[in-house]
Amino acid sequence: MLASTEGASALRPPERTRLLDDERVAVLEQALWKRLDDADDLQALLAAWLALQCGMISFASCGAVALRDSNGGRRVVSWPEGVDALARLHSTIDLTVAQRRGVAQKPTAEAGTPSAPAQIAYPIIIDGTVLGAAAVEIQGDGAAQLRLAARQLQWGVAWIRERLRMDAAEDTTHRLRRITGVLDMLAIALEEEGFAPACRASVTELASLQRCERVSLGFAQDTGVRVAAISHSAHFGKDLNLVRLLNGAMNEAIDQHAVILYPPRAEESHIVRAHGELAEAHGCGAILTTPMFAKDKFIGAMTFERDKDRRFEQEEIELLECLAAALGPVLDIRRRDDRWLIVKAWEQLRDRAQELLGPGHAGSKLLALALIASTLALYVVTDVYRVTANAVIEGRVQRAIVAPFNGFIKEAHARAGDQVRNGDVLATLDDREFALERLRWVTERQKKQYEFERAGGARNRADTRILGAEMQESEAQIRLADEQLARTKLQAPFDGLVVSGDLSQSIGAAVQRGQALYEIAPLDDWRIVLDVDEAQVNEITIGAAGELLIAALPNETFPLIVEKITPVAKADEGVNTFRIEAALRGNSPKLRPGMKGVGKVEAGRRRVAWIWTRSLIDWFKVWSWRWLD
Repeated sequence: MLASTEGASALRPPERTRLLDDERVAVLEQALWKRLDDADDLQALLAAWLALQCGMISFASCGAVALRDSNGGRRVVSWPEGVDALARLHSTIDLTVAQRRGVAQKPTAEAGTPSAPAQIAYPIIIDGTVLGAAAVEIQGDGAAQLRLAARQLQWGVAWIRERLRMDAAEDTTHRLRRITGVLDMLAIALEEEGFAPACRASVTELASLQRCERVSLGFAQDTGVRVAAISHSAHFGKDLNLVRLLNGAMNEAIDQHAVILYPPRAEESHIVRAHGELAEAHGCGAILTTPMFAKDKFIGAMTFERDKDRRFEQEEIELLECLAAALGPVLDIRRRDDRWLIVKAWEQLRDRAQELLGPGHAGSKLLALALIASTLALYVVTDVYRVTANAVIEGRVQRAIVAPFNGFIKEAHARAGDQVRNGDVLATLDDREFALERLRWVTERQKKQYEFERAGGARNRADTRILGAEMQESEAQIRLADEQLARTKLQAPFDGLVVSGDLSQSIGAAVQRGQALYEIAPLDDWRIVLDVDEAQVNEITIGAAGELLIAALPNETFPLIVEKITPVAKADEGVNTFRIEAALRGNSPKLRPGMKGVGKVEAGRRRVAWIWTRSLIDWFKVWSWRWLD
């Protein structure tokens, strides 16, 4: 010890001073590290970090940190304290933020003044976003000093960046934990069947998770809040005093539109008389009541009770408030769904009536007046009642061209859709058989005529009479063959349109006698066939006027008049319909047989309301007669 003391006293004064300075720096640095570890907010953290960095850079004259926090605010820290270092370093900080990299510059000095010190800055970048920058001012122009300061500042900025990332991760984890808790409670509330079991399961689970003596849930009604569930209690109606005190505490929170904490904090000014009565009656040391809000009104409240040893911390209050905000609307929906249908209808009717009779809601009132006026107009105003039915155009006269005998198709000159004139050849059947038959009979006639002449020359009267008869038979067979040859050409019986038939793809095919080959309808004489529903057929009378709209001609309507009502019904797509025949009043070259559309037949004037509700009224009459009478 004596030797070391003597060695220390033997040091020269400058060396002894430097050792003392190093010791003071070490003590100061140790204090700054402790201050950095003990920092409880971002501002204190940045201040301790900047002081520590400037202390490590021994030739730094000042420093500043500008940082944007997660809430959008800006935090600025300067060193030394009391010096506005940001005013001196702002240009360097702006430059490093703009370039997103570290910069070093020396501001230009004014004439006659000593050269300005160098400035170094590094941006603070997290996930590609520049949150701020840190900068220091260096005394001295040495390149080694500049490199050392830049390296130290770069390392320090990396520490800030990682610390901010850790804080963000911790905050994200905290939020995730809170969201998970809310989702778990929502799952518990939704998995139960019925409103009461859902409320009971929710408050019981909350009491267990939050370590509460009792958790209660109530919903607002016209007369005030009514307790719906108490944790660990399926039947709480007997404890009327407890229910009354809980109702008072919940009403107290809803009336003040605030979260009520008992005992209250010094800075709070809420009325807590009902909470005090509840605490005094049941020995609760801490009570928290959070109102539940949905849409534009408070729907209820939740009350949490603990003993004296466990107070509600701010983080717990925020969590419970979040749970109430998420759980309240879900349970309220279940409460509304569990009510009787007549109660739901009455509440809806009452709400609509309040909107119409109370202040405001001008749009609803105008809509109600418009509906009333429309209803009166529908009852008073009359209109022409028209019976609607599917319609198809047919030719009034439709001729079928059939095969006159068994044969084969030789030629086809027309097909469906062609217009033909009277006498036009539609098709030709094979005539070779009939031509040979005619030739045979012509030859037979010539033979008989020769024999007849020879018998006449021999004056043989008997043979003459027999041969004369045979000649007449041959003449008849020839005329029959000529008739058959003539009938091999199928001709149009009148001017018209070929409705059906196409033999162009059947040349050489066999046909049977009586087989329909073509159908022809005239172009100037139409008949409209309407399929009227059986519920409306009695509304139509012969001579009633109407209109026809063809699907192929949607821009033009054709007048019609009913000519015949057939008493035969047929099934059409599950509906019984009657065939009504009508005639067109006029003609159009655009019409073709087979065209389909919609026809409307006038059936007199009726009230508009009756026209619109006729089908519903008729259906209800039939249904009521079947099931009620």
